[in-house]
Amino acid sequence: MSQDRLVELIKKQIRIEKNFVKTVDEQIKSLHTVAAKLLMLETQKDSEKHAMVLDGILTVIKQKGTKPLWNTLLDSYVDKIVAKRNLEKHIKTEAAMLENIKEAMKETKDEGIKLLLEHIGNDEKKHHEIMHEVLKQAYKIKP
Repeated sequence: MSQDRLVELIKKQIRIEKNFVKTVDEQIKSLHTVAAKLLMLETQKDSEKHAMVLDGILTVIKQKGTKPLWNTLLDSYVDKIVAKRNLEKHIKTEAAMLENIKEAMKETKDEGIKLLLEHIGNDEKKHHEIMHEVLKQAYKIKP
C-alpha cells in the first residue's frame, strides 16, 4: 500500500469516527436506561480517542517519511527518559486500576454492573499490554 493511500484511508477513518461522535450525541438523548446511555457514551469517547490517535499517526507519517514507527527517535535523551518514566508510572497505575476493578466485580451480585466492570477491566488490560509493548519497542537502545 502506498503512503498516499494509507494517509487517505486514515483521513477517511477520522471522518467516520468524528461523524459517529456527532451522531451518538443525538442518540444518547433518546435513550432511557442508564446502562445503554453509559455504553453509548463510552463508544462515543472511544471514537473521540480513535480520531486523536489517527491524527497522531498522520503527524508521524508526515514527520518521519518511510522509517518504521519504532525507529522514530524522540528529540532528546532527556525527553526520552521523561517519557519512559511517565509510561512506567502509568503502567503501575493501570495495574492498580485493573486490580480495583477485579475487586469491585467480586463485591457485586448485579450482573449488569459486573458486565460493565468487566468491560472496563478488559480495556485496562489492553491498555496495560499496549503500554508494555510501547516501552519494549520504543525505548530499545539503538546502535
